[in-house]
Amino acid sequence: MFVSVPPTPECYARASMRRALIVVGKAPIAGSTKTRLVPPLSAPEAADLYRGFLRDTLELACALNWEVTSLVHPRGDGPVLAALVKDSAVQLLEQQADGLGDALAYAFQHHFAAGCGTAVLIGSDNPTLVRQPVEAACQALQQGADLAIGPTVDGGYYLIGMRRPHPGVFVGIDWSTPRVHGQTRSRARELGLRVDHVAEWYDVDEPVDLDRLSSELATAPPGVARHTRRVMEQLQLTTRRAPAASAARQTSQRTRV
Repeated sequence: MFVSVPPTPECYARASMRRALIVVGKAPIAGSTKTRLVPPLSAPEAADLYRGFLRDTLELACALNWEVTSLVHPRGDGPVLAALVKDSAVQLLEQQADGLGDALAYAFQHHFAAGCGTAVLIGSDNPTLVRQPVEAACQALQQGADLAIGPTVDGGYYLIGMRRPHPGVFVGIDWSTPRVHGQTRSRARELGLRVDHVAEWYDVDEPVDLDRLSSELATAPPGVARHTRRVMEQLQLTTRRAPAASAARQTSQRTRV
């Protein structure tokens, strides 16, 4: 005879402590990756650079040592990405739809259905990202926030976290525009969700972002974005972008004066 035993409070506590760190990424394929950096980069160079971005992001994700670490990716990218995550604890999760909003909603629903109590999703366009904003987002969620958001300087966000699915925050968003963050906050208000924000960061999407990255790596410790740094050195991007970055700073200074 089988006896059904109801879950104990300890079981619920253990489930609520399971943290999922979800990385959104894609296969680094020339011609379909970082196309807004072409030019000044060639398509193969842009793909190589993004491979460095993704490796640095996955390294950060694994260093956090959460209970679940996943890489959600477009359909068909699995075989290429499998080589990047081999010998790691990263799980590959294929998107079930092509739209970004649907992909993000699915990623959260999948992990909560698997028993995670907190899920934080980050992009793979921020190779210098550090662990503190991710940990701050997790802490905010554990202290009662419904959403944790890490905004980017261009009006989007690099991080979003939840403690239960809220697919409505991905509806009606003009993706890849400066309106993403503001529209997401408006959707959260409409849904009655409490939102906490963590530190602002930047995506490397445009040539001016590449200039900022070059400047940051010039003064950052060697361990910061080490895979990205290696690619940039191999492609001589640090020297190629330095004059442009300097000129941009001088123009900005003259404008402020």
